Amino acid sequence: MSFSAIPAFSALIPFLVLPFLARAAGVDAWVAIGVGQSVGGFLALVVALGLNVQGPTLVALAPADERPALFARGTRARILFLLPALVVGAVAAWLLAPEGSGLDAALMAIAITLGGLTSSWYLIGLGTPIPLVGFELLPRAIATGLGGVAVVLGGSALVWAYPTLLIVAIVGGVLGYARRVVPLRQLLTGWGESIRFARAQLAAAGTEAVSGAYTALAVSIVTLGASTAQAGLYISADKLWRMGQTVIGAQGNALQGWVVEDDRAHFGHRARRALLLHGALGLAGFAAFAALGPWLTQVLFQVGIDRLTAVFFGIATFSLSMSTATGRHVLIAWGRPKLVFASVVIGAVVGVPTSLALAAAFGAVGGSAGLAAAETSVLIAQLAMIVVTRRKGARP
Repeated sequence: MSFSAIPAFSALIPFLVLPFLARAAGVDAWVAIGVGQSVGGFLALVVALGLNVQGPTLVALAPADERPALFARGTRARILFLLPALVVGAVAAWLLAPEGSGLDAALMAIAITLGGLTSSWYLIGLGTPIPLVGFELLPRAIATGLGGVAVVLGGSALVWAYPTLLIVAIVGGVLGYARRVVPLRQLLTGWGESIRFARAQLAAAGTEAVSGAYTALAVSIVTLGASTAQAGLYISADKLWRMGQTVIGAQGNALQGWVVEDDRAHFGHRARRALLLHGALGLAGFAAFAALGPWLTQVLFQVGIDRLTAVFFGIATFSLSMSTATGRHVLIAWGRPKLVFASVVIGAVVGVPTSLALAAAFGAVGGSAGLAAAETSVLIAQLAMIVVTRRKGARP
């Protein structure tokens, strides 16, 4: 199994329980779990500290005998962010959840926030995907399956079991792999160097966090502005959107190294190929959402979205696919990560207030329009940056 395939399998894991959750526990529990995943997804990006982007390169460039120390340093740095993130996430999810479902939302936020401690950055740098399956993918799949059984048997009264089992699986997996790399006591010393390490990662962490303001937090933003029923509709579409994000990210990861291989000798040709491939994937995602979104959400979750919401999510999918290529395969390959960060800021500035205002006025349709506006803004900004950079002759 490759690193490109692992995220796709990870995206499928929640589908072991989500259809049962929607049917057996009701809309309030459905929204509570969606809110917890949204808040936790954003905070997991904060906790990850940009290592999902820069970590593999740091590991690959480090001498073999220094890599365990790097792992310990990166893990300690993330623990510093984890503790306050758990508190903030639990409180925020509780307050945003429908009345009576606060505990379910808070536990889900804690579980997903803990995912920021993933060892994937280290394993990608080592080029060894199998431990990621054994310590992260498989335990989460088992916990999710057992959580689904609990929800089917107990309905809304046992929704809390799903995130609780997930918490146990994530913590167990993280500690289990950490023990293979370093003695666990090594994670409790050397805080000074970990603080310095965290400071060096703030730019990368900021890029991911700002991006999460209009992607991971989209459900929370819509829940804040819309009714519980409309939030439930949006969450149904969001679950399919997350699957699409994962597929797009997997293709982006697979092409990123290939585009700049051989000292950029084939960069122009390969960058154009990457743009074409992401264009094709984005069009396929748009067509699938627009044509099948209403039917698929009804079949899977019994909370079917309308056609216009599906079209807006399709537009967002296409724009995300294209901006993955223009950002990763062109601007970052040119050594312009600050331009990518600037485009993400533009997306957040457009997406957050637009989603909040439109969701309050038009419910799920408005929220999806805000998401589409955010992703399209990022794409347009990156295309403009590419044109300006080429005209200035500033590309390497």
